[in-house]
Amino acid sequence: MALFSSSKRGAAPPPPPPPPPPGPKQTVARSQAPRPPAVATSGPLGAFLVELLIYNGAPFKDHWSYFVRSHHNPAVGVFIHAAGDVRNGFRFEIKRGLDLTATSTVPMKRIPLQWVSKEFFIEDAMFNYGIYKVDKTPVCYFEASAHKVKAPEKTLRAVKDRVTSTPSRLAQRNCQTWIVESADQLVKDRIFGVEVAAYVHSIKQ
Repeated sequence: MALFSSSKRGAAPPPPPPPPPPGPKQTVARSQAPRPPAVATSGPLGAFLVELLIYNGAPFKDHWSYFVRSHHNPAVGVFIHAAGDVRNGFRFEIKRGLDLTATSTVPMKRIPLQWVSKEFFIEDAMFNYGIYKVDKTPVCYFEASAHKVKAPEKTLRAVKDRVTSTPSRLAQRNCQTWIVESADQLVKDRIFGVEVAAYVHSIKQ
């Protein structure tokens, strides 16, 4: 005798259960590029817009500088940076009244960082009374604050300044490092907001 007998001989077996519904799609989180600080198109009366200029440095790291924009012409401003290279060292340098349209190299990015109050600037001295000049001496509070950070010295292992996927263990300072460290100093001196320093930290190569 069969242990399991159907009450109806010849009846079809019950249909199999339906397959489970598909689970939610696995989405791969894409890393978003850091967003620059939110900067209005116009600032407080007399304030100066400070930008970050980025120049293509391939195969080495990009060159960074501050640019304090003129009130009268967005292409003219005060260019503040650590000039030089890792092999020979850097120096603090200011180009007063620089016209970006008259230079042989053009920045690939101009990133507004912050409107900075007029109290930290001396306009006539900053722009050298309308005459272009290469300088190394600060003439206003903004420049003096950035100047507190020493420009990087030379590094024998200059090849480490190339852009690589593997971070170097060598604590090497360059023009980008100087911008990052001077941004921290400008925050300490209550000239920059903390979001400016956080941004330049996040995009450093």
